[in-house]
This record gives sequence, structure tokens and C-alpha cells, in this order.
Amino acid sequence: MVLVWIAIAVGILIVAVLIVKAKKTNPREIAGMDMRCKKCGTETGGMMCPKCNKTFGV
Repeated sequence: MVLVWIAIAVGILIVAVLIVKAKKTNPREIAGMDMRCKKCGTETGGMMCPKCNKTFGV
């Protein structure tokens, strides 16, 4: 029975830490993707930069 209470306490602690972490995270930050190109600074919206990733041919 003691192990059950310890498991419940650990679970509540983990949930509390995750809630605090979610509150502190910037809502504009989406899965670690940059919204701007690192090379030229063009806003990409998380996609590949059209200026820096030009491919010629197929």
C-alpha cells in the first residue's frame, strides 16, 4: 500500500512540473522550429527557406 502512495505522489509531482513548464514555454515556440531562416533572416513559417534552398533541375 505504501508503494501505491509513493507512486501517486511521484505522479502528481511529475504532472505539476509539466504544467509549470508548459506555462513558462513561449506559445510562439513550436517544437523547436525557427520561424526565420538562420542564414538570411527571411520569415519562413517553419518551412524551408525559398531564397537559400534554391535547387536547379530535378
